[in-house]
Amino acid sequence: MANLKIVETMHRSHHLIIFIIGLLLTASLNQALKAQTHTNSFQTSLTQDVVSNLEGGIQQGQAHMGLINIDLSLQTENLDLWDHGTFRVHIQNTYGQQPSSQLVGDIQVFSNIENKNCSYLYQFYYQHQWKNMSLLMGKQDLNERFFVSKPAGHFINSSLGIMPVASLNTPVSIFPSTTLGIVGCYQFSDQQSLQGAVYNGLPGKVTDCNFGTDLNLNIRNGLFHILEWHLQRNILSNPASIKVGGFYHSGKFQSPGDPRVTVRGASGLYLMIHQGIFREYEDHLRGMDLFLQIGHSPDPASLIDSHLTCGLTYTGLIPGAEKDQVGLALAHASLNNRLMNRHPAVYQVDETALEFTYKHHLTDELVLQPDLQYIIHPGMQTSTNNSVIGILRLHWTYND
Repeated sequence: MANLKIVETMHRSHHLIIFIIGLLLTASLNQALKAQTHTNSFQTSLTQDVVSNLEGGIQQGQAHMGLINIDLSLQTENLDLWDHGTFRVHIQNTYGQQPSSQLVGDIQVFSNIENKNCSYLYQFYYQHQWKNMSLLMGKQDLNERFFVSKPAGHFINSSLGIMPVASLNTPVSIFPSTTLGIVGCYQFSDQQSLQGAVYNGLPGKVTDCNFGTDLNLNIRNGLFHILEWHLQRNILSNPASIKVGGFYHSGKFQSPGDPRVTVRGASGLYLMIHQGIFREYEDHLRGMDLFLQIGHSPDPASLIDSHLTCGLTYTGLIPGAEKDQVGLALAHASLNNRLMNRHPAVYQVDETALEFTYKHHLTDELVLQPDLQYIIHPGMQTSTNNSVIGILRLHWTYND
């Protein structure tokens, strides 16, 4: 396979057209929203990654990929309907190459925007808010509300967003393939809340033809259930949060250790901790945060039986750059022992990603993010060498 090129002639015009369309939609929708009250919201963003596999993996080479978001929320009050309701329409376009599969071979996917070339309806739902409770119904990304860690969200590796004990073991409604779900949340107090959801068990495939409208509704695919408890409070005068959750998928799965064996149901538990270490000034964002995430899925059908993520971020480390974040993180996925024991010459016991990142805010809307990752045992394959990946991410956002 020939090395991927950073810029391919046939893709240049395609990407430019997509970007121009996004800008035109931004301008036109912005004018329409100005006639509404400020409670409506419109956001468009462009994320562009330039990637180089410097060493190891499948092969050395370069690649690029991008993500365009167009996200509109309308309040029912402004539509002269009822109060406390929100309609949301979220469209995405992804383009470029897929270096995880073509260059590196890692199973955790080192970039959280990697996808094939297509445009699709990403989220489309209605949410209603009561005093202490909310209910959401529609096509929705589970990872916007579950498995969410603010400090871990500064990193680029996909497994620092959604734990592989869920995303690699069962079909899950996440980027880029989302499906219908019902999400409920109850706020017990300012510090404590509980949220749960039920999703269609198998999201439909996103293709160039269906615009992401394949909901693939079939009760035989099972249902994905998830429950998550939140606690937020100050510990040692610094903000902290604890999330404890569990999930269960009622579908049928083949055992990775023996494809002839079919198992009903897959489940897992997880714990997420975020602890502020110190703040440079009282009530100021500048300072250090630590996070720890642990997931376990002992079921026979699980590909990943455990996952560990930990790291630290520092906001405002450099004087004069109070909004910038620098971070170091580790994501460790452990292979199901049944599969390892069946094919010891083929598989490694785990895959580990080490990531160092720096988010520099050029302006309020424009962020430049150099990133370096070291992938140990990419794809958990004995035939693939450890990989060193350099990424330069540019992220532009417009809000109104």
